[in-house]
Formats: sequence, C-alpha cells, structure tokens
Amino acid sequence: MFEIRVICDAADAGPVTAALEAAFRTGAVRRYPSRSTPGRERLYVTADHRPDPGGQPAALWPSPDAAYAGAPFLTDELTWVAETAAAAAGYSGPGNRVFCLRKAAALDRLALLDDAINVSTASAEAATDAARRLLALDRNADGDSPGAGTVPPHTLDAARDPRGYIRQEYAAWHRQHLAAGRPARQAP
Repeated sequence: MFEIRVICDAADAGPVTAALEAAFRTGAVRRYPSRSTPGRERLYVTADHRPDPGGQPAALWPSPDAAYAGAPFLTDELTWVAETAAAAAGYSGPGNRVFCLRKAAALDRLALLDDAINVSTASAEAATDAARRLLALDRNADGDSPGAGTVPPHTLDAARDPRGYIRQEYAAWHRQHLAAGRPARQAP
C-alpha cells in the first residue's frame, strides 16, 4: 500500500482520479487547493497494486470492521503496547509476535481513523512499516511455531498489502486468545 500525491489543474482532477482508480485499488481521494498556484489542486490517495490476473489469486483480507470486531478500545490497545514496550526493553521470545501484532493492529486502526476524517499524517506509513515488521518475523518463523501466522507470509498478496495481512492475523489471534475472556471495555 502506498500514498500518491498529484498536483493538477482543478479541471483535470476528475480524469486524474478516474485514471488512478483504473490503474490501482484506491481509497478515498482527498482534495485540497494548491498552496502555490491558484486554480490547481493537490490530490492524495491511498493505493495498492491490483492483483496480477496471471499470477496468484488475491487473498481476501477481512475488512477493518470484520478484523477489529470486538477488539478492545483503541486507547486500551495503545496503553497495552506502551506498557509492554516500557516494561521490557528489547522485548523478545514467543510473545514478541503478539507484541508486534497488537502494535501493528493499533497503528492500522489509527491510520484508518486518520483516513476517515481526512487527516493527512504519517500514520498510514507507520502502520505499513509495523505490518512489514510482523511479515518479516513470520517469514523467519518455522511453519509449526506460534509465530508462523495463519496465512503464508510469503504470498505475494501479503507483500502487496501488509496491512491486510495484519488484519487477517489480528482477527485470527483475537478469536483464539481473547474471545473466551473479553476485556470489560470494547469498542462499540
């Protein structure tokens, strides 16, 4: 996943947006006036490559709503991540995957909030970086280890959409580890 910025004449914004949607899987396009040239616009869009029709079939990642259904409040997740990081410098061992997973999921949820309110921050980039760290961890794990993941991390789709991979892994982890003893506070 990546972010595209285009500066164009206001009259060209529609055709440019249509071309981007034809070439990539895109999110909502955010439009702002140009800072330097009147009559021009800045377009920001989160995009991802379309699946290769001749290659592997695209993985069907869960939607954010499905992946984070029943998840603890985002503030609770962020608190857990911060407390865990503070309590154990150089956090490692089998729990390292859980830490990386929950951190990446929390950052993904933050980026989704920023996108929903049309705030342009580095949260999407931070979420993608955290997702790539979990992918790297899962790629180096044995297939039988608890850090291997539920979807093979070597698939092309995981590399193309690391945040989709995070959603899949978080949903599976959440069902397995939190469903029996849900925290008292959950997101609505």
